[in-house]
Amino acid sequence: MTNLDRQAVTDQSLRLARELLDALGIDRARSRFVIGVAGESGSGKSVVATSMARELARDGREATVLHQDDYFVRPPRTNHDFRMEDIAANTGPHEVRLDLMAEHIAAFRRGESAVRAPIVNYPANRFDEQLHNFSHGDVLLVEGTYVLGLADLDARIFLTATHHDTAERRRARNRDIDDPRIAQVLGIEHDLIAPQAELADLLIDRHFAVHRR
Repeated sequence: MTNLDRQAVTDQSLRLARELLDALGIDRARSRFVIGVAGESGSGKSVVATSMARELARDGREATVLHQDDYFVRPPRTNHDFRMEDIAANTGPHEVRLDLMAEHIAAFRRGESAVRAPIVNYPANRFDEQLHNFSHGDVLLVEGTYVLGLADLDARIFLTATHHDTAERRRARNRDIDDPRIAQVLGIEHDLIAPQAELADLLIDRHFAVHRR
C-alpha cells in the first residue's frame, strides 16, 4: 500500500468515525461514556475504535481503547493449538477474559486513575503489561468480537461484514495463523458473533455505510 493509499484509508476511517460520533450524539454525552464496537475477524473493529478515539481527541475529549485481543486467556499461537484440540468446544467467548474487561470498564466508571492491563506480544507469543490512564478519561471504547455482550455499555456499534467479506483484509494484515482449519473456526465464530447485531444501536455494513437500528 502506498502512502497515498494509506492516507485515503485514514481519511475514510476518520470520516466514518465522525459520522458515528455525530449519530451517537457524543458531543452532548456525559463523561465516562462507554462504547462497544463488535464484529467478525477483519471487519474493521480496531480501525473504527481507534479512529473514533482520534476524532474525540480533536474535539478535546480524552478517549481510551480496550482491545479484546489483549484479553485472551492464552496468547495467539498457544490459543490456536488449544482450539485445534477440539475446534467446536474450544472456540467462543470463553477464550476471552471478558470478566477482566468488565472489571476495567467498572474501574473507568468509578473514576479510577489507571488500570494495569495485558497487551498481546504477537512475535513473542505472550502477554506483557500496559497501563491505561483513566485520570482524564471522557470516553472508553471497547472493541472485539464478543464485546456487545458486556453489560455496562452506553452505546453499541456492530460491523456486519462476515468472514467471507473480509478474507482479503485478513490476508493483507498477515496476522492470522496459516492453517486450513481456520475456516472452521471462523464459521463457528460467525454463528456466535452475528446475533450481536440485534443489540447494536448502529450498524456498519461491509461498504462502511452507517445504519441506525
